[in-house]
Amino acid sequence: MDVQPLIESMDLEHSFMHVLDELSGHLEQFGEERQGGEEGQDDAELLDNDFLAYPPANMPQTEEWEWQEWNKPEIVRFTTDPDRMLADNVLSQDQCDKLLELAKYCKEGDGYQRKAPHTYNELFEELNILDAAKKSQEGEVVPELSQLYINASRRSRDAIAKEFNLQTPLYFSYTHLVCRTAKHVVERRDLSHHVHSDNCILNEATGDCDKVPPAYTWRDYSAIMYLNDEFEGGDFFYAHSTKDLSPEETVSPKCGRLVAFSAGKENMHGVLAVTKGRRCAVALWFTLDPNHKEATFSMAEEILHEIKTVS
Repeated sequence: MDVQPLIESMDLEHSFMHVLDELSGHLEQFGEERQGGEEGQDDAELLDNDFLAYPPANMPQTEEWEWQEWNKPEIVRFTTDPDRMLADNVLSQDQCDKLLELAKYCKEGDGYQRKAPHTYNELFEELNILDAAKKSQEGEVVPELSQLYINASRRSRDAIAKEFNLQTPLYFSYTHLVCRTAKHVVERRDLSHHVHSDNCILNEATGDCDKVPPAYTWRDYSAIMYLNDEFEGGDFFYAHSTKDLSPEETVSPKCGRLVAFSAGKENMHGVLAVTKGRRCAVALWFTLDPNHKEATFSMAEEILHEIKTVS
């Protein structure tokens, strides 16, 4: 089922403004507690406070990240599964253009430590968040672009946590900017990314999906933040089930569109072949387990904060 009719019919007054209002309330409520925290405070409590009190006082967000009246995210929930969401207007066209400028620094590869799940008929390039920050540190990339990468990822994370009504902190597990470019193949019968779950290994013969290595079993939620639509093919899709991998719902990428879902076997998904052009997006995976939080995300933030302090 194509979600476009749902998007067109949804209530345009539904927005994320309440997200910012509540986060602002959390800042006032918990900010003083963080500053006056007692020695020996429990690590888990500190992590919870860090989540609720973002952004820290020494890393203020810029004015451009206030949701404007013309740029309120609009949400549609998929009727087939409560753990799926889609939001439009998460990024403005200018912000997409800037992230596409950053995407020029992507290098061939996909960040996987095992066999890549992508087709050989496309060029797959990526730039993780720490490498972007390091390029800014080295003067190769303007810091504004790397900071936008971080801010956009955090905005997506906060939106997902609110929309899915999560009661515990949602941590980044892995974040990277990825582009898929079609090669000159006349006839394509493959997928850009085969049908899979993000935290279990599918046995197509039985339909079982086991949470065992080398699966990223700690991942709880996933998201894709799209940056462009100047390409052909490349639609994201949800499969019917672990036993029926044909598309159930499809989503066409465009600037500022965010797709998010729980990472288990209930949301088998894939990507149709990119047959022409270059498709770029920020792919994000999240975990509820602080032991698997993305350390490189914090490192990237520290680098950019140091750059800002020096300048």
